[in-house]
Amino acid sequence: MPFLDFRENPIPRPIITFKAGKSEFDASSTPPKIRPDPTPGYLYLYEEDELINFCWRPRNQRLADPELKLVMPPADGRFLPYKHIVPDSSLKKSPTNGRIFVLKFESSMERHLFWMQSESQHPQKDPSWFSPRDLKIGEIVDQLLQGEQVNVNESLANVSNSEGDNDDNGNDDDRMEGVRRESQSGAAENLASGDPFIGDPGNEGEGSREGGADGGRA
Repeated sequence: MPFLDFRENPIPRPIITFKAGKSEFDASSTPPKIRPDPTPGYLYLYEEDELINFCWRPRNQRLADPELKLVMPPADGRFLPYKHIVPDSSLKKSPTNGRIFVLKFESSMERHLFWMQSESQHPQKDPSWFSPRDLKIGEIVDQLLQGEQVNVNESLANVSNSEGDNDDNGNDDDRMEGVRRESQSGAAENLASGDPFIGDPGNEGEGSREGGADGGRA
């Protein structure tokens, strides 16, 4: 299983970086809900000593100071969208009112939940709709965790963000989920308010942008 690593040494250039926030699965509520952390953040992956490092940090922290760092053994981790399991494969929506990805492990029942913080690319700004670009980002992360070599820029080059083929400059945060830094209680209720979390994060289906030092852009 992955282990935490908080060394202060400089890190290699990330392979991919994108906007995402942390979330928690609250099984104590009825129905269970996702509790989002409103902190603006980045998820990024880099390779060191032939192992993928999966990291999350607040956007106001340095690249070398992630709040979460998991050193991933090859093929132990999966990064999957949490979405409705329905016969119609064209339905690409989260059962919450935000776009949730689940990091899970073959070696344990541990789960980490993250919500996409880039602005929804749905024509009507549906915050639960996974755009082709969202799904491609998740696919790239999953492939990296499986030990595959991925050309991030090439993989994303021809992916449309929305049903209307609108290009996204990647600079806007999702404003539809209503998470506000100044209101932690509001944030905790918002992402899944009125939207029960169907089942458990372990039952998810199989199937940002920061320049400079943060490597591949997503």
